[in-house]
Amino acid sequence: MMYLISALWSYIILLICLNSNIIGGLALSLPDSHTCVVGAGYSGLAVSRYLKQFGVNFTVFEASRHVGGTWRFDPHVGLDEDGTPVLTSMYKYLRTNTPRQTMEFGGFPFPDSTPAYPTGTCFYKYLRSFVKHFDLMPNIHIRRLVTSVKWLNHHWELTYTQTDERSNHTVSCDFVIIANGQYVRPTLPMLPGQDIFNGSIIHSHDYKEPEKYKDRRVLLIGAGPSGLDLAGQLHNVTAKLFHSHHLVYNQPKFSEHYFKKTDVEAFTMDGVVFKDGTFEEVDDVIFCTGYEFFHPFLDQSCGLTVSGKFILPLHQNIVNIRHPSMSFIGVVNKVITRVLDAQAEYIASLIAGKFKLPPQEEMLKIWLAHVFKLQHQRKKIVDVNTVGADMDQYFANLTMEAGITRVPPVLSEIRDFNAKNRLEDLLHYRDYDYEVVDSMNYKRWHNGGGSRGEECPVEI
Repeated sequence: MMYLISALWSYIILLICLNSNIIGGLALSLPDSHTCVVGAGYSGLAVSRYLKQFGVNFTVFEASRHVGGTWRFDPHVGLDEDGTPVLTSMYKYLRTNTPRQTMEFGGFPFPDSTPAYPTGTCFYKYLRSFVKHFDLMPNIHIRRLVTSVKWLNHHWELTYTQTDERSNHTVSCDFVIIANGQYVRPTLPMLPGQDIFNGSIIHSHDYKEPEKYKDRRVLLIGAGPSGLDLAGQLHNVTAKLFHSHHLVYNQPKFSEHYFKKTDVEAFTMDGVVFKDGTFEEVDDVIFCTGYEFFHPFLDQSCGLTVSGKFILPLHQNIVNIRHPSMSFIGVVNKVITRVLDAQAEYIASLIAGKFKLPPQEEMLKIWLAHVFKLQHQRKKIVDVNTVGADMDQYFANLTMEAGITRVPPVLSEIRDFNAKNRLEDLLHYRDYDYEVVDSMNYKRWHNGGGSRGEECPVEI
């Protein structure tokens, strides 16, 4: 709470110090400007489409050899073939855990016959078809690992390492868009005795396939989306699967090898002691403990307070209020993927001069009102970038301010139903297809299950 108060006072002082001579909206478009985009995953591709559509001059800097971000499977662990950190968390046999309708780029749907929950391989194919359809590759520079973004003399300086040559380069940008993803830095707790444990310990970020764990004694820690999905993959493969979590849900009938456990008390050399006093011998541990925001390349000159849990102050969870020519995609929690596409259209519209931001003072006042509301609700500063139940209103706000395409409320309805249904029917919720009927309604029906989920009519 003290940190929240300190942050508030810092930005109240900033509000007082901002130039009070700015009258009316804040226009950002510049003739012959250059926009730099960090990352060519879903977010970077989304904004690239709109930038190209609006005639904006831009370059995308992608660290790996490939587009697609976390949706591309990479067999490497730790570092890829260029010695660059592996940023994707994709694993074999993954299927999306939300219906594709909530994940599609605006105006670019999957073919109608695609299952509602396509495989990760199919989703990556969809991304590649998107890149080809909008001819985005000429603007994407691969093997460019961004190492610094700093504000200098009224422009941005972006420094990157060209990984195939191990050479460093700096370019000037009038606008910079940070789109390096939400699932970059794994959160890996350090528990008592963990350093003496003789087995393997990984984060789900480095999990690749269930076959590696055949007939092993495995401990999963955490029951978020990854924890539940890996439980589904491993319970029929392992000799024993221990699952430490405190999620309240309708636990399905896993195999007889699955054992629900309490929180971990401590590791030993060959196993784990749990807080209920029980002990289990364990060969492998997989932490499914989530991710943090990770922007090590942001210089202090950006004027932001940056941590793994939040970034502030951002207008609409997008625009850097201190330097509005910097914007973010994906610094937002508890939303569907389609939010990233809406943020992308908002940013591209802003840079293209299709709308004006409120004055900086007004943006900061709006942000401070949001923070005071969080404080009144007894929430913490880590919730500052959370949208959650207000997602449909968030879509409406972006449309109201920027005039972008209104994302239909039906997608929020699908999101909410799916979140509940996944916990009610974990092993079978994907055996259904969806159809959006209109902006407020959808249909859902059983598709027969089986191999239906492996179908992928996407063409490149």
